[in-house]
Amino acid sequence: MFPALKKTGPSGHIVGIEMEEDWAEWLQKRIAERSIPNAENLRMDTCAMSFPDASFDAVIVGLVGLDDDYDLHRGEVINGAPLMSEAFRVLGPGRKIHVSGWLVEEDNEWMGELVRRHLPGCNKRGYFPMTADELSEILEFVGFEDIQAARFKGEYAFESPGEWMAGIGHIWEEELATIQADPSLCAAFERDALDLLRKNTKPDGTIPYTRVVLLISARKPLTPSQP
Repeated sequence: MFPALKKTGPSGHIVGIEMEEDWAEWLQKRIAERSIPNAENLRMDTCAMSFPDASFDAVIVGLVGLDDDYDLHRGEVINGAPLMSEAFRVLGPGRKIHVSGWLVEEDNEWMGELVRRHLPGCNKRGYFPMTADELSEILEFVGFEDIQAARFKGEYAFESPGEWMAGIGHIWEEELATIQADPSLCAAFERDALDLLRKNTKPDGTIPYTRVVLLISARKPLTPSQP
């Protein structure tokens, strides 16, 4: 949301949509703290938004799971791609959509490796990496054209093991609760986690990690496609 404000300027208006209550509250608090008059955040089902058709000049779908739109195991669009179909509906003709998704979350992969080591039946990854072809397939399915893709790699660092756990632990909350319920399992998990982080800790105490994001842009046609 905040980078988009640089594009709209003071005359534009930004609307953020968030389904999760805690994230919606967090974002609304950031808006208030920054005293931004032309932005708001709404808690709403992104697959059934209350806006009229063609309400927006641009749509950003940022770093969200598209498992309701695409079956990664079968490699096909499912359910009529409800999220992207709704994004297509509220976007104005000739306007662009920008979709981003994680290709690599090294910090999340660390947690997944540790959890699966101690809970062998767990097949969770913690995020939903999708290829450019898969995202493009969804966009083409709902009617977008002029699809373009780019990759961006970012290098980041945690200041401490606690910061890593605070940043990623909520994603693995259920699995961590299962591990913590068994004292011997919890002790082994904590030992392995500290060992992994020690191996990745720099002399200054920071823990560097890499994330790679995929960005797809596409345009809604000026006129509806003919059946």
